[in-house]
Amino acid sequence: MEFRRRDYGAEESAFSLPRKAVKEHPLLTIGASPSVQVDSTSHEKVDFEDPLRAHAVDVIDPSSNVERRDTTSRRSSEEVSQLSAKEWAVFSKTLPQKFSCSNMITISTALDIVSGNNRESNKSLADLHLEELEDPEMMVKEEKKAITQHEYVSRLQELKAKIGRAWKADDRINALKLSIKVSRLLIDTSISQFYPTLFLLVIDIMDMFGDLVWERIKKKAEYSEDGTFLCSLSESFLSVHVCSEAKETCYNWFCKIGSIRELVPRIYLELAILRCRRFLEDHQLSSVHRLARMMRGLSDPIASAYCHLYMAYRAAFLDCKDNGYLIMSISNINLSLRRIIFDKEARQNDSHRSNKLIIHLMEPAIEWIMKCIFMDGRQKANDILVEFGFGSSTLDSTWKVPWTSIIIHHLLRQLPSKIVSVHVFEILEFFEKIEDFSLTQLLNYRLLGIKLSESPPHHAYVEAVLSKVMLVVSQYKYLEEYLVVTNAYLDIILQCSMDIFLSSILDGILKRAKDKRANETELDALQPIVMKLLQNFSSIENAFASDHFMALCELLSGVSKNLINLHILEKATRSGAICDPISIQLLFEISKVLHDSIDIINEDYQQKLDLICRFIQMVDFGDDRDYHLTFLAKCRAAFSYFDVIMDILVHLSNNLATGAIKGSSKFSNFVKACVAFSEITIPSIPSQIRCMKLFIATAEVSLFAGLVSHAKGLLNSAIDCLLCLDVSGSHRSITEDEIISLTCKLCNMLTLVPDINGGTALLQRRLMSILDHQPWASPRLKAKVLCAIIHVCARLYQNLLPQPSNCMKIAHNNEMLLYGDDLYEEELSLVTSAALQCLFKAIQQQPASTSRGNLALEACNCLVINFKATDVLHLKCTELIGIAGSCLHSSDPYLNASVKFFNRHFQSSQ
Repeated sequence: MEFRRRDYGAEESAFSLPRKAVKEHPLLTIGASPSVQVDSTSHEKVDFEDPLRAHAVDVIDPSSNVERRDTTSRRSSEEVSQLSAKEWAVFSKTLPQKFSCSNMITISTALDIVSGNNRESNKSLADLHLEELEDPEMMVKEEKKAITQHEYVSRLQELKAKIGRAWKADDRINALKLSIKVSRLLIDTSISQFYPTLFLLVIDIMDMFGDLVWERIKKKAEYSEDGTFLCSLSESFLSVHVCSEAKETCYNWFCKIGSIRELVPRIYLELAILRCRRFLEDHQLSSVHRLARMMRGLSDPIASAYCHLYMAYRAAFLDCKDNGYLIMSISNINLSLRRIIFDKEARQNDSHRSNKLIIHLMEPAIEWIMKCIFMDGRQKANDILVEFGFGSSTLDSTWKVPWTSIIIHHLLRQLPSKIVSVHVFEILEFFEKIEDFSLTQLLNYRLLGIKLSESPPHHAYVEAVLSKVMLVVSQYKYLEEYLVVTNAYLDIILQCSMDIFLSSILDGILKRAKDKRANETELDALQPIVMKLLQNFSSIENAFASDHFMALCELLSGVSKNLINLHILEKATRSGAICDPISIQLLFEISKVLHDSIDIINEDYQQKLDLICRFIQMVDFGDDRDYHLTFLAKCRAAFSYFDVIMDILVHLSNNLATGAIKGSSKFSNFVKACVAFSEITIPSIPSQIRCMKLFIATAEVSLFAGLVSHAKGLLNSAIDCLLCLDVSGSHRSITEDEIISLTCKLCNMLTLVPDINGGTALLQRRLMSILDHQPWASPRLKAKVLCAIIHVCARLYQNLLPQPSNCMKIAHNNEMLLYGDDLYEEELSLVTSAALQCLFKAIQQQPASTSRGNLALEACNCLVINFKATDVLHLKCTELIGIAGSCLHSSDPYLNASVKFFNRHFQSSQ
């Protein structure tokens, strides 16, 4: 078969659509509104309506919801109760986690109810009732017994079930008896670390007992003894709606519990049934205040604190309009704390550590009660502060005793930030007068700084506040203490641009860290300070120019340093190009540290890798292309661990070469250096498909520069990638279409690198040989690549080669050197004949009939396009159409279009 001659220029003119020059961009007038006039002579940018943009009316203005949010923020009492229940669930879940205790618990045998040795007797109900209203000698027994924590919890769960069964069997005396014994467990505070867990287990049983009593009394109020329905009590019922029999039963229960001699069980059980007071009286506040005063009789500070905690929890179910009882509870706990703190005998016995443990155990009670004071919103925060002694002339004018540090700390935690800002000077005076070991004062100063950061005081008072605080902070000798407090005030200092205080703080950090390696806790405290400073700088260049910032960065190490480096790199790559040489060098070193710390097991490795890649891409040396190429070489040596970085380096090198080509022809040596850089870098990438893409891309750059021999070598390397390609194992993600696309692109580029010595034919033969021997090369892949090779041979046979791109500096007279050489044309014919034989063989080997039919039509069209209409061509095309007809339906559009094209080709040639 003989190739047909083609005039590519004439074909392009014949098949191109007619074009007409316009004075303005068509998109500027399509969507423009009638009020907008388009001036074609103006160079100003005219906006037009983009259909992909949302209309302004569709955008919701967040400010429009401010009023609605303010309205919904006013919570009803029911919502407050629900919030309280949710917060209690969270609080009770985290409470045991704050204290660690051993598995074995030592308990007194006097509390034999837990060990399961309680002896039952067959006494009358009256005798049981009298016995159960307390044996005052019981707690005298001091024998101890060890029991596991699991056994302790299991026994309490059994007792809870037993109380429920006794109540269901109308044995309410036994249920009360067991409940008293359970509540008595909270008398023993020797199991200190387990006490919070025990508290939660016991009050769970107390709550159940209170609910049982409530339901019994309510049933008596709604039904008579014979089951006759009397009335239905609403949620807001009053005592006048309750019948006398229900009131008598209710009064009976309070009398039974009131006759318990031991104070702890009596308080807990009365709190459990506290809401039953509604059946007797409409206002229960007096009862709550009475219980709060009763708790002053508890000498054990832990037992007292948790009694107050349970009262705050149970009182939330009442409709109390006043929280004076909660403030009384805080006052009682404050008294207990001061006894512990100023107990001279305890200090002499060196029990300071045990006292700190007691205070630590009491802290959850303080935390929850303070939360309750400010939770319900019954009083304004200013009124509550008056109750706590704020605004008084002396510290103890309202309170009988001064504050303790831990109390004011939790008060400060619950106060709104705006209130703290108003009373900041008074709070600082409190801090100055408090000196105890219940809580270190630096935590109070730190909390004050956090609150002030949320709502800073008036700008005129900021300097005075900071002066007072810095006077105290400057006395801290240890770096960790200094960092913890100064970090809290750094936001205010940066917001108000207090440079004097900022310099003072940073100098103080460096002074305390001098000749000292920061430990882990100090690093954790230093890291947020460095982070805030970094965020405050307008650019990364300003950060690097700051001596304080760089000195603080030098103090960091390990994870903290990596995190700061990550944020430095993120800030540097957030803006435009990075051009400053000093910044580039520093960021390069930071990137190197991050690269060396990358562990692909950790989740943050992708973020680090992305930032390094972005940094490399954003570096710009301007016209100094040689230095930029040197930088890429440094990156290749420094970041060799990840293939994606090598990929980016090759693309950047090609971009440098392309920019040099467009600039001037004097950069030919630089372009060669860029091509050589890419040739050396690409083989380090293990993915052969990725290498093939990069070799082809670099070959295109070489062709732009007119480096035909380099391009030929690169294409040859691309073919070698096919030889080494393994689609099994880790390369299973490679698709057949991807290989076909790259190989066909490679074939098309062979048109631009013809050679008189038969180099083109050699590359084509190598390509066919590789496809023939590779197990992964399917018949479909072979057929499509062979068609591409036939197209290439047909183009190379023409008088004039296809016109390359205008920017390609290829000597277009290559075809003059090659055209008319008999050996060249003979070699193309031999390659084409071999390709045709392989093509028919590949089509026959395609197992899927539909795919085989489509391949046959594609091959037929390839032959019709590239060869003259001869009998041999007619025979081969008829054979291919026959294969397609046997595989495809007669109405297949591709089949019918191909047949028409075939017939038209032979008719026009006759």
